[in-house]
Amino acid sequence: MLHIADADIGGGYVRRTFTNSGRQMKRGDELTRNDVLAIPLANRKALIEGVFIEVYPLSPGGGEKFLVGVGNNEYNVIQGRVINTAPLPRKEAEKLLHA
Repeated sequence: MLHIADADIGGGYVRRTFTNSGRQMKRGDELTRNDVLAIPLANRKALIEGVFIEVYPLSPGGGEKFLVGVGNNEYNVIQGRVINTAPLPRKEAEKLLHA
């Protein structure tokens, strides 16, 4: 799991359905940076650790790509944001990483 400092969070994706402030968040919903940071810190940490949300960093300089594990031996490839359409097995994610 990728740990990102609050100042470096660029946004996130909902990976498992949950309710936030009375609003149902569904798998696949994209969260803006402000959406993620509006979630109280303790709740945000629990949601990230439980893989209810996956956060990504602000766009890295130079277009650097890296892998983020999302659980169940699946990974996303990040280049400022998730560039694959669905979590991938490690070998496929590594291919995309080096493409």
